[in-house]
Amino acid sequence: MKTNRFFRVITLAIFGTMTMVSLQAQNVATPSAGAANVESGTSDYVTIGSRVPYYVQTDPTIQAMTDAGTMKASIFRWFVTSAADVTIPGIGILKYDGTAATEYDAFRNVQAGSGYYDNEISIVWSTAQGFAAGTQYKVKVAEKSVTTSSTIQGCEDATPEELNVFVLARPTVAFDGTEGGGCGTNPGTDFYVPLTVTGLGNWEVTYTVSYNGGAAGAPQTYTLNLAAPAVNDANVIAESTTPRTAAGTPTSGTDGLRVSLPAAQYGYYDIAITNITDRISRKSQDVLAAQGAAGTYRIYVVPTPTTSPIQHLKNL
Repeated sequence: MKTNRFFRVITLAIFGTMTMVSLQAQNVATPSAGAANVESGTSDYVTIGSRVPYYVQTDPTIQAMTDAGTMKASIFRWFVTSAADVTIPGIGILKYDGTAATEYDAFRNVQAGSGYYDNEISIVWSTAQGFAAGTQYKVKVAEKSVTTSSTIQGCEDATPEELNVFVLARPTVAFDGTEGGGCGTNPGTDFYVPLTVTGLGNWEVTYTVSYNGGAAGAPQTYTLNLAAPAVNDANVIAESTTPRTAAGTPTSGTDGLRVSLPAAQYGYYDIAITNITDRISRKSQDVLAAQGAAGTYRIYVVPTPTTSPIQHLKNL
């Protein structure tokens, strides 16, 4: 009986130690996205429905003390507000990889469920979380130091850092018309399907081609040769929904969707657009559901006949 109690005490001690270790902050020294892919000092533009990461460095003094073992790793209070600084409750905070972020509890000398996380997180800017396209928000974060004491609290920065975030509508694409081509459209040449798009560029259009009513071929992706608008915080929401015409001609800066027609194949080609992205929607850590164009566009490749000689009855 004494032996059983002994093993029970040891088991509880080991489990408690494992629990304590698992609750240690897992701060990262550099952003997981890579230094070349991140910036500070500017607002963040995101697409509705996307998941986007955020990162702050640990205060260098505290980091040095943490490395020396005289303090524990800092924890960070992340939260989201409206543009008017009204805190939005219930926002899910995730890790960089999209799994649920650890929320540190009393072991870290803070109340359980009080909004403290690691220094790198991600947020899903979705309607399910209460966000709306065409709206400005703020991401805020305050670092809190953690002592080695079980009773003495660390100190929290009284002035959180904040980042303006503009949630934008997804880019869209539509065909301008339903068919084109005809005489003068030849096999072995490029045809530019006229489009209207919204978004902020650079636009990548995924499409399929079927020939004479046959099965669609493998998806292809084309980057529109269409100038992206210059944007800033004052105009980014309006510019993201402004229709832009990809004129359907090989004029630099206004090309439509280029479709390369095979050589020696006359007939018709049906074009279906299955998705469009721009540089903002491609920031999402998770692939957004495909959003293409309604209907299809048919290209007619019509041969120009060469009239044969007129035949007549033989002269007697």
